[in-house]
Amino acid sequence: MDIVVAWAFILGVMCSISLLIGALIGIYFKIPKRIVGLMAAFGAGALLSALAIELVAPSIDAFMQASTAEIRAHEVRNFFHLVAGAFVGGIIFVLLDWVLIEHGGYLRKTAFLISKIMHERAHLPQHHTQPLPTGQDLEKKHASHDNAAVAIWLGNLLDGLPESFVVGTVLMATVTVSAHAGTPVVFWEVLPYTLLAGLFLSNLPEALSSSAQMRMQGMSVQRILIMWLSLVLMTGVAAALGAIMGEWVPHNAMVFIEGLAAGAMLTMIGAAMLPEATHLAPPNWVGLATLSGFFSALLFKVLE
Repeated sequence: MDIVVAWAFILGVMCSISLLIGALIGIYFKIPKRIVGLMAAFGAGALLSALAIELVAPSIDAFMQASTAEIRAHEVRNFFHLVAGAFVGGIIFVLLDWVLIEHGGYLRKTAFLISKIMHERAHLPQHHTQPLPTGQDLEKKHASHDNAAVAIWLGNLLDGLPESFVVGTVLMATVTVSAHAGTPVVFWEVLPYTLLAGLFLSNLPEALSSSAQMRMQGMSVQRILIMWLSLVLMTGVAAALGAIMGEWVPHNAMVFIEGLAAGAMLTMIGAAMLPEATHLAPPNWVGLATLSGFFSALLFKVLE
């Protein structure tokens, strides 16, 4: 299965290469905030569709197709493993994100930055209320967090690793099913296109907006690109590790791990992607963009 591990690495890179593309666009082009918001909403919808189809639906489908009471009971246990993993993944994401926020990681999200400022204003006495910050004030805010650029990088790593790990496990599961069925295993025929599309589309606006924040930190273009390139390579490695674990980890444990990733991804969508999109673009347009992303990812599943 060494070739499958190599495929998983390639697939992880394919999912995350949009980070590098988004970084280049964010550095060299001035993209309207409304467009960035709609892109983030589209990516969130695509990611929602991908995790629902690739991570949650298989457990539901296995339960519905159970032919005996014993198999049904087994699949029910697997489903509860998935649910437990999802909540653990969501809690882990919240805790790690909170640590990053305390070290300046909130600067990677404009919506969170404004929310934080408004929260601080709300708890000041009326005569101490300050006007909303200008562009120069925001730059000073960035400058006051010397480690914010690293926190931004770590935050995006936190977003990307669970996603890419699942890519490897899903790929290995697909290859295993094909091998047991005696079907020739071909790279382009075992790709989880829905998951690939969802991750690719969600990573693009993430890198685009975060790179702009890094530039406000005074980082050089070379350093920004190196940081994003390292993320691309690390997500490739995480996907390869997912494929390795998918080969020898028991199925019920793998269901828990997939739930862990699904919970982290879903929490990230609700806590970061959609609030940011709503801040940057009109809410109704964000809703339509999310809807479009959801069904665009479904289209990839139909074409598989």
